[in-house]
Amino acid sequence: MQIEESQTSGPLTSSIKLNRRNSLRGATDHLHRDLDRIAEGFNLGDVTHYRRFLQANAATLIAIEQLLENAGVEQLVPDWPQRSRRAAILADLHSLQSDVQPLALRRTAPTSSEVFGILYVLEGSRLGARVQLDQVLASADENVRNASTYLGHGQPGEGSGLWRSFLEQLETHEAADDQTQTVSGAVYAFTMFIRAFGQAASDLQLRTAPAA
Repeated sequence: MQIEESQTSGPLTSSIKLNRRNSLRGATDHLHRDLDRIAEGFNLGDVTHYRRFLQANAATLIAIEQLLENAGVEQLVPDWPQRSRRAAILADLHSLQSDVQPLALRRTAPTSSEVFGILYVLEGSRLGARVQLDQVLASADENVRNASTYLGHGQPGEGSGLWRSFLEQLETHEAADDQTQTVSGAVYAFTMFIRAFGQAASDLQLRTAPAA
């Protein structure tokens, strides 16, 4: 699960200063790099690696999406149904004849500001998914190629613009005013993904390079 944050260009950046996004990016960059380092160890063209990659994503994603819904995410982000991806990843796992047990989260519902921090991680992951999708579609294994719904969800070809529209909501919604809380939410989401991916890498006995 790579999360890439290339500079956003176009009308959004010309009309809105990305202060909140930049604050989140700076505060979580080390976690972002740790997660990318682990995820890069998976060979997404190999069905065993890809299945485990999806399971690590799904275990975290499903639990976090349910946590967000318990916190009333749809009242904060009305287009949440377009953004939810657990149905997509479950379809891919079913295609690979696999299932997943969602993480058992110990915490209660996040605050509204934390919700935006968590969404920053989930929505940002779509950008890295573009590269991962290319790897999956280039696989020699038809089973891998046919299980690409999750990585393809919300990609530019669908015309959704989900990342841009999320940034606009992040920068303008009063619920995201508390930067300490938004950072807390993002750190929590990154930590949960790192834990799941670390376990998956251990299961596959992957060797990951030390962080720079």
